[in-house]
Amino acid sequence: MRIATVAVASAALVAAGATAAVAAPAPAPSISIKASASTVRLGDVVTFSGKVDGIKEGSKVTLQVKDGKKWVSLPATTKVSKSAYKLGDKFDKKGVEVLRVKDGSTVSKNVSVTVR
Repeated sequence: MRIATVAVASAALVAAGATAAVAAPAPAPSISIKASASTVRLGDVVTFSGKVDGIKEGSKVTLQVKDGKKWVSLPATTKVSKSAYKLGDKFDKKGVEVLRVKDGSTVSKNVSVTVR
């Protein structure tokens, strides 16, 4: 009788654990960003690339630049392919540009490029 009770209790614990694993929420979508150069000359093209997680293939990502306290979308966009993206832009003003990539409400961390 004792062996049967242990077997039933073990089966119940395994079933409960499997249910808990299935019910776990999916991780939040994320985007990484990397610039091909941190310092460039005026008019040079900088390539931005990164990986995405939890974002559908074919989704459009947009490069944004910080303008004071707000983010402005640049014309540079591309579609996610194989959980990654790559796009380029050139800068027409000197200084430090702070950029990020956005898809819907998901944004990457910031990256800085110094334009000389």
